[in-house]
Amino acid sequence: MLFSILLPTLGLRYKETERLFASLSNQELKDFEIVMVSQINHEDMVQLVEKWSLLKIKHIRIQEIGLSNARNIGLKQCQGEWVIISDDDCWYPQNSLADLAKHIKESNADIVLSQIYDPISQQLYKSYQNKRLTIKNKFALLSRSSIEIAFNRQKIKHDFDVNFGLGARYICCEEVDFLLNNYNKNKVISLPIVSVYHEKKNSANNGQIIAKGALYNKNFNIIVSIMILVRDLIFKRENNFKYFIIGYKDYEGLRK
Repeated sequence: MLFSILLPTLGLRYKETERLFASLSNQELKDFEIVMVSQINHEDMVQLVEKWSLLKIKHIRIQEIGLSNARNIGLKQCQGEWVIISDDDCWYPQNSLADLAKHIKESNADIVLSQIYDPISQQLYKSYQNKRLTIKNKFALLSRSSIEIAFNRQKIKHDFDVNFGLGARYICCEEVDFLLNNYNKNKVISLPIVSVYHEKKNSANNGQIIAKGALYNKNFNIIVSIMILVRDLIFKRENNFKYFIIGYKDYEGLRK
């Protein structure tokens, strides 16, 4: 099997998850499974799996709430050569999996990063490059989103850190931490293709800035962290010092 679609869910977005399943049922490439890990509201998800029985769905039910924990549990059940990280509120263009398979074969990559498009507002999720690039340094990974990521299952040595992600101590940054931890010795490619649809989110909140501070404490030194804060202030007009430092210091306490 080529792809495993790794889908953690709280089971609270029935309509959105059905939209996701509908988009997967229409894929040109059919060589995939869906590994869904529900954390609550399991019965609604059981009904949805039964409704979409033509799809190959492996439904895992757990009692703990936590995005990274759910992904780690689901990852152990994935049988595909490649794993695509999904969310229950995203959905896929008809040619998504076929395009990913083509670029994976051409690039000989271990991790591929694609692009998100919001068909509601008709805009890309963020600023992307317009050609295929090999990621040469870790700083190019810092603005990536979970649903942009697909990876060769056999090349991944580090799971998601359960301190990061929704339901955890820090509410986000789990995907960037995952990429940073698995960057060394892996070929990471950024693709100029839209592989997934998602409605564009609002700007960062304080909890997200706190998580970013914790992420930088874990993966970088204080000099790099200050440089990033100064960059955000100058180029983005964002003064994130207060909450970034709160997160940075909090993770320092977690280390002890």
